[in-house]
Amino acid sequence: MEELFSVVLDDDEKIIKTFKPSKSKMWFSVLLKVVLFFIWFVGLACVTIFLPDENGYVVDRIYLLIPLCVFVFIIIVSCILIAVYYHNLCYAYTNKRLIVRSGIFGVDYKSLDMGMIGAVNVNVSLLDKMLRKNTGTITFGSMASPIGMNQYRFAHVLSPYDTCKEIKSTIDAFKNKRINKSDNIQDNEKEM
Repeated sequence: MEELFSVVLDDDEKIIKTFKPSKSKMWFSVLLKVVLFFIWFVGLACVTIFLPDENGYVVDRIYLLIPLCVFVFIIIVSCILIAVYYHNLCYAYTNKRLIVRSGIFGVDYKSLDMGMIGAVNVNVSLLDKMLRKNTGTITFGSMASPIGMNQYRFAHVLSPYDTCKEIKSTIDAFKNKRINKSDNIQDNEKEM
Protein backbone atom coordinates (compact mmCIF):
# COMPACT_ATOMS: atom_id res chain seq x y z
CA MET A 1 0.00 0.00 0.00
CA GLU A 2 2.97 2.32 0.39
CA GLU A 3 3.06 2.95 -3.37
CA LEU A 4 -0.37 4.62 -3.08
CA PHE A 5 1.30 7.52 -1.25
CA SER A 6 4.44 7.86 -3.35
CA VAL A 7 3.03 10.80 -5.33
CA VAL A 8 2.73 13.00 -2.21
CA LEU A 9 5.83 12.02 -0.26
CA ASP A 10 8.79 14.37 0.13
CA ASP A 11 12.27 13.16 -0.82
CA ASP A 12 13.36 12.61 2.80
CA GLU A 13 10.00 11.28 4.00
CA LYS A 14 9.46 7.64 4.93
CA ILE A 15 6.16 5.89 5.52
CA ILE A 16 6.07 4.27 8.93
CA LYS A 17 2.76 2.46 8.56
CA THR A 18 -0.21 2.27 6.19
CA PHE A 19 -3.56 0.68 6.89
CA LYS A 20 -7.11 0.43 5.62
CA PRO A 21 -10.24 0.78 7.73
CA SER A 22 -12.41 -2.17 8.72
CA LYS A 23 -14.52 -2.98 5.67
CA SER A 24 -17.41 -4.56 7.57
CA LYS A 25 -17.63 -1.69 10.07
CA MET A 26 -17.60 0.91 7.32
CA TRP A 27 -20.27 -0.86 5.26
CA PHE A 28 -22.47 -1.51 8.26
CA SER A 29 -22.32 2.07 9.56
CA VAL A 30 -23.19 3.62 6.19
CA LEU A 31 -25.97 1.15 5.45
CA LEU A 32 -27.37 1.60 8.97
CA LYS A 33 -27.66 5.35 8.32
CA VAL A 34 -29.46 4.67 5.03
CA VAL A 35 -31.88 2.24 6.70
CA LEU A 36 -32.63 4.68 9.54
CA PHE A 37 -33.29 7.41 6.98
CA PHE A 38 -35.56 5.00 5.10
CA ILE A 39 -37.57 4.20 8.24
CA TRP A 40 -38.07 7.92 8.83
CA PHE A 41 -38.97 8.50 5.17
CA VAL A 42 -41.46 5.59 5.04
CA GLY A 43 -42.96 6.70 8.34
CA LEU A 44 -43.76 10.09 6.87
CA ALA A 45 -45.05 8.47 3.69
CA CYS A 46 -47.29 6.11 5.66
CA VAL A 47 -48.74 8.97 7.68
CA THR A 48 -49.49 10.81 4.44
CA ILE A 49 -50.95 7.75 2.73
CA PHE A 50 -53.04 6.22 5.53
CA LEU A 51 -54.44 9.33 7.18
CA PRO A 52 -57.36 10.93 5.35
CA ASP A 53 -57.09 14.59 4.44
CA GLU A 54 -59.70 17.20 5.49
CA ASN A 55 -62.08 16.00 2.74
CA GLY A 56 -61.87 12.39 3.91
CA TYR A 57 -59.84 11.31 0.89
CA VAL A 58 -57.34 8.47 1.51
CA VAL A 59 -54.45 8.03 -0.93
CA ASP A 60 -54.26 4.66 -2.66
CA ARG A 61 -51.92 2.24 -0.91
CA ILE A 62 -50.13 1.51 -4.18
CA TYR A 63 -48.21 4.72 -3.53
CA LEU A 64 -46.28 2.90 -0.80
CA LEU A 65 -44.25 1.46 -3.66
CA ILE A 66 -42.74 4.89 -4.32
CA PRO A 67 -40.80 5.05 -1.01
CA LEU A 68 -39.82 1.39 -1.44
CA CYS A 69 -38.45 2.04 -4.93
CA VAL A 70 -36.63 5.13 -3.66
CA PHE A 71 -35.13 3.03 -0.86
CA VAL A 72 -33.93 0.32 -3.25
CA PHE A 73 -32.41 2.97 -5.51
CA ILE A 74 -30.65 4.65 -2.59
CA ILE A 75 -29.30 1.29 -1.35
CA ILE A 76 -27.91 0.43 -4.80
CA VAL A 77 -26.29 3.85 -5.24
CA SER A 78 -24.93 3.75 -1.68
CA CYS A 79 -23.38 0.32 -2.24
CA ILE A 80 -21.66 1.48 -5.42
CA LEU A 81 -20.35 4.66 -3.77
CA ILE A 82 -19.19 2.81 -0.65
CA ALA A 83 -17.30 0.27 -2.77
CA VAL A 84 -15.52 2.99 -4.75
CA TYR A 85 -14.80 5.06 -1.63
CA TYR A 86 -13.44 2.06 0.28
CA HIS A 87 -11.21 1.15 -2.65
CA ASN A 88 -9.62 4.63 -2.56
CA LEU A 89 -9.51 5.01 1.23
CA CYS A 90 -6.21 4.40 2.96
CA TYR A 91 -4.41 5.92 5.95
CA ALA A 92 -0.71 6.41 6.53
CA TYR A 93 1.63 8.14 8.87
CA THR A 94 5.17 9.04 8.02
CA ASN A 95 8.12 10.45 9.91
CA LYS A 96 6.73 13.94 9.08
CA ARG A 97 2.93 13.85 8.78
CA LEU A 98 -0.37 12.00 8.73
CA ILE A 99 -1.92 11.33 5.33
CA VAL A 100 -5.49 10.37 4.44
CA ARG A 101 -6.06 9.08 0.91
CA SER A 102 -9.72 9.10 -0.10
CA GLY A 103 -12.16 10.05 -2.83
CA ILE A 104 -15.05 8.81 -4.91
CA PHE A 105 -14.66 10.48 -8.30
CA GLY A 106 -10.89 10.88 -7.97
CA VAL A 107 -8.17 10.37 -5.42
CA ASP A 108 -7.68 13.11 -2.82
CA TYR A 109 -4.93 13.44 -0.24
CA LYS A 110 -5.17 15.29 3.07
CA SER A 111 -2.12 15.63 5.24
CA LEU A 112 -1.37 17.07 8.64
CA ASP A 113 2.17 17.95 9.70
CA MET A 114 3.27 16.19 12.89
CA GLY A 115 4.43 19.49 14.35
CA MET A 116 0.93 20.96 14.01
CA ILE A 117 -0.90 18.18 15.88
CA GLY A 118 -2.18 19.52 19.17
CA ALA A 119 -4.66 16.84 20.21
CA VAL A 120 -5.43 13.20 19.50
CA ASN A 121 -8.76 11.62 20.47
CA VAL A 122 -9.98 8.04 20.23
CA ASN A 123 -13.71 7.42 19.91
CA VAL A 124 -15.18 3.93 20.22
CA SER A 125 -18.89 4.24 19.48
CA LEU A 126 -21.81 2.05 20.46
CA LEU A 127 -21.78 0.64 16.93
CA ASP A 128 -18.12 -0.33 17.35
CA LYS A 129 -18.98 -2.15 20.56
CA MET A 130 -22.02 -3.87 19.03
CA LEU A 131 -20.04 -5.24 16.09
CA ARG A 132 -17.26 -6.48 18.41
CA LYS A 133 -14.64 -5.78 15.76
CA ASN A 134 -12.29 -3.78 18.03
CA THR A 135 -12.67 -0.72 15.83
CA GLY A 136 -12.86 2.99 16.47
CA THR A 137 -12.03 6.43 15.13
CA ILE A 138 -8.87 8.41 15.85
CA THR A 139 -9.33 12.15 15.41
CA PHE A 140 -6.44 14.59 15.16
CA GLY A 141 -6.70 18.25 16.08
CA SER A 142 -4.23 20.77 14.73
CA MET A 143 -3.35 24.12 16.18
CA ALA A 144 -5.10 25.76 13.23
CA SER A 145 -8.31 23.72 13.41
CA PRO A 146 -9.53 22.17 16.65
CA ILE A 147 -10.96 18.67 16.83
CA GLY A 148 -14.60 19.76 16.57
CA MET A 149 -13.95 21.31 13.16
CA ASN A 150 -11.43 18.72 12.12
CA GLN A 151 -11.35 16.64 8.98
CA TYR A 152 -8.26 14.69 9.99
CA ARG A 153 -9.48 11.36 11.19
CA PHE A 154 -8.69 7.72 10.77
CA ALA A 155 -12.18 6.19 10.87
CA HIS A 156 -13.10 2.53 11.38
CA VAL A 157 -9.52 1.52 12.27
CA LEU A 158 -8.76 -1.79 13.94
CA SER A 159 -7.26 -1.62 17.45
CA PRO A 160 -7.74 2.14 17.78
CA TYR A 161 -6.01 2.44 21.16
CA ASP A 162 -2.88 0.57 20.04
CA THR A 163 -2.79 2.49 16.76
CA CYS A 164 -3.18 5.76 18.67
CA LYS A 165 -0.26 4.85 20.94
CA GLU A 166 1.94 4.11 17.90
CA ILE A 167 1.02 7.39 16.23
CA LYS A 168 1.44 9.37 19.47
CA SER A 169 4.93 7.96 19.98
CA THR A 170 5.83 9.01 16.41
CA ILE A 171 4.40 12.49 17.03
CA ASP A 172 6.35 12.81 20.30
CA ALA A 173 9.57 11.62 18.62
CA PHE A 174 9.07 14.16 15.83
CA LYS A 175 8.46 17.01 18.27
CA ASN A 176 11.42 16.03 20.49
CA LYS A 177 13.69 15.85 17.45
CA ARG A 178 12.49 19.29 16.41
CA ILE A 179 13.10 20.73 19.89
CA ASN A 180 16.59 19.21 20.05
CA LYS A 181 17.41 20.60 16.62
CA SER A 182 16.31 24.11 17.62
CA ASP A 183 18.33 23.86 20.88
CA ASN A 184 21.44 22.88 18.88
CA ILE A 185 20.94 25.83 16.54
CA GLN A 186 20.64 28.22 19.50
CA ASP A 187 23.77 26.78 21.11
CA ASN A 188 25.70 27.22 17.86
CA GLU A 189 24.56 30.83 17.58
CA LYS A 190 25.69 31.55 21.15
CA GLU A 191 29.14 30.11 20.43
CA MET A 192 29.61 32.41 17.45
